[in-house]
Amino acid sequence: MNAPALGVALTGHWLSLAQILRLARRADELGYAVVLVDGDTTLLPRRASAPIYDTAALTARVLATTTSARIGSIRLPGFWNTALLARNLLTLQQASHGRALGFLGAGAGRHASRLGMPQLSPRARVERLEETLDALRPLLAGEEVTRNGRYVQLERAFVGRPSEPIPLVVAAAGPRALSVAERYADVWDANVPPLRERLEPLREQLTRALETWIWVFARPGAPLEAVASAYRRHCPWFGELPEKSLAEAVLWGEPERCRERLAALTDALGVSLPILDLTALDERAALVALEALAPAKAANIS
Repeated sequence: MNAPALGVALTGHWLSLAQILRLARRADELGYAVVLVDGDTTLLPRRASAPIYDTAALTARVLATTTSARIGSIRLPGFWNTALLARNLLTLQQASHGRALGFLGAGAGRHASRLGMPQLSPRARVERLEETLDALRPLLAGEEVTRNGRYVQLERAFVGRPSEPIPLVVAAAGPRALSVAERYADVWDANVPPLRERLEPLREQLTRALETWIWVFARPGAPLEAVASAYRRHCPWFGELPEKSLAEAVLWGEPERCRERLAALTDALGVSLPILDLTALDERAALVALEALAPAKAANIS
């Protein structure tokens, strides 16, 4: 069974800038196709030891320290003026010779007041995501855009066309957000546990085929009990997942078992890119996981 292409998520705001850069560089060397870095701050408890970085600056820095992988961070429409978001993505795309990603989601909305932002309802956040994408896609196609929506107001906005198209990745699981992803996304980031019974009912709602990515919580070398505990803690939005399903949704045990399970999971789900979720691992443990599951087989696996 061939090893699938892989991405990795270094999200969660638990690493220093130097650690993120070292891990991103190593992931790039090992052949990971996508590296995602810190984005949504609204879910996080306040931790003095864990800096919360600006997404645009961090993405630019990671792009500068890598050479092959596509780089992105989760952008929440509520934190951006749409024209300025388009300008930022275009700049990153030009500076990186085509490796930037436009990764958007509605966000959880909790604790938004910490950033001086209103706490919107789930419906309102999806509406804002829809208005943002409705303007962002033509802006990035080089069009002049005027909008007078509830959340996005633009008068003849223009940023220009990047030398290479910027893939728009939209995280979605609910029916309304999924409808938005279907209309505007190049890639659907399936925001559900990597289980066929969770993914297929959503895919059946789509009327066109969409490249699909899905996150897989990964702890190669760790026993199931420890991985289950970490998953419950760091992915509380999937807290209702029963123990039997959880054991199938996460990667645990010896690295060889993890690689086999990951390949089988990718094939069974029909996803083009599984993304290893390494949230909350320290730098050493994250490096071990990166090397243990590396798609380029360039790792030193003990």
